[in-house]
Amino acid sequence: MCSLVARHHESGLWTRVETRGDVIVACETLGATAADGDELWVAPGLWDLQTNGRWGISFSDPGLKVEQVAAIAEANLALGATTIFPTLITAPLDDLENALRVLARTIEERPELARQVGGIHLEGPWISPLDGYRGAHPREAVRVPVWDDFQRLRAASGGRIAIVTLAPEHPGALGFIARLVDAGVVVAIGHTAADAPTLRAAVAAGATLSTHLGNGIDANLPRHPNAIWNQAADDNLTASFIADGRHLDVAVLRVLARAKGPRRIILVSDASPLAGAATGRYGDWEVERDGRIVVAGTPYLAGANEPLDVGLTNLANATGWSIPDVLATATSNPARLLGVASPRIAPGEPARLVVLRAARSADAGVRLRLASTHVGDRVFTPDAMPAAPSRALTAR
Repeated sequence: MCSLVARHHESGLWTRVETRGDVIVACETLGATAADGDELWVAPGLWDLQTNGRWGISFSDPGLKVEQVAAIAEANLALGATTIFPTLITAPLDDLENALRVLARTIEERPELARQVGGIHLEGPWISPLDGYRGAHPREAVRVPVWDDFQRLRAASGGRIAIVTLAPEHPGALGFIARLVDAGVVVAIGHTAADAPTLRAAVAAGATLSTHLGNGIDANLPRHPNAIWNQAADDNLTASFIADGRHLDVAVLRVLARAKGPRRIILVSDASPLAGAATGRYGDWEVERDGRIVVAGTPYLAGANEPLDVGLTNLANATGWSIPDVLATATSNPARLLGVASPRIAPGEPARLVVLRAARSADAGVRLRLASTHVGDRVFTPDAMPAAPSRALTAR
């Protein structure tokens, strides 16, 4: 039996949550009395719809190993993400197919991973080939969408592809979007140079998400209109944000968040394959001294290096929204987008919880930091991050 006392993620009321094994057995409201100093908040485990790897290991790597997938998944638990969507970026189809087979095999062999993986996210290869819009994705692997290619990748994944990010300006993309939606896949617009009519047509075809809005786009845009404002203005699109403090500055995050509102925002880590790696150069990518991960020799970011609690903190301070509203961006909002039941803290629900510490100050606002992750009888903390597997890359 485990007993937690903290503020409830929806009501803000102090609550006692008791778990036994893999199930919540009791949830008792204690009241609204505030404690002095830091506050603890309890929420369902966080969802991360976009995480690309860790320690120099990419989910897109054709040489991906089962033990690498398992180690990265456990690292995500130490960072609070009890539901993850391993994300594969643009790569040759053979490479994607091989990596998807390894992901599928790992999920099939490890029941605990099957409970953690909500689905697989394909970010490409059907994105814009243009510099800037393409971001860190390799130009030579960008493809025009072809349904047989998707079917090949879906078969390799064991039917687990849940999200596809694409650029709708490709020839045939609108029909491709409609077929993806009919197949139960969430379609996201991202790494796109599409104009306003094309974006509207993509939404009409069934696209419902903007992938990391404000990023994966050219650095020199028309003031207006452009693909950022057109997507921000469309109330039919939920937007994911990388609120790590590097991908979006405070003013941009505030404006885009206000355009979408708290129910149409999903925070993602966009953890780079180099997240957690030491400073240095790794092939074409580099981890800089301040932790930024870039395409070496360019200003282009190559994913992020911060956990979701940093994004929660930055969003709370940029918007002034309540902690319950901010926590929803990594719990109930992604579940709603995927069309599944929102995670709840209630008797009979899975015992997959996070406890966050909220510190407040006049100068720094609110600071949310993960204290612990509870999965059944197991407890994970950021201070006890698992070691990188032996096949992780080292800098040169």
